[in-house]
Amino acid sequence: MKSYAENDKNQKNGKWSDNANDAAKKAEEKLDDIKKEARDAAETQNNDDKSE
Repeated sequence: MKSYAENDKNQKNGKWSDNANDAAKKAEEKLDDIKKEARDAAETQNNDDKSE
C-alpha cells in the first residue's frame, strides 16, 4: 500500500512539475514577444525622431 501511495504522490508531483514547466515556457514566450514588441516600438520611435 505504501508503494502505491508513493507512486500516486510522485505522479501528482510529476504532473504538477509538467504544468509548472509548461507555464514557465509560456511565460518565457510571452516575455520574448513583449521584448520584440518593445524593440520594434523603439525602432519605430527612433525612425520617427530621425525623420523630423
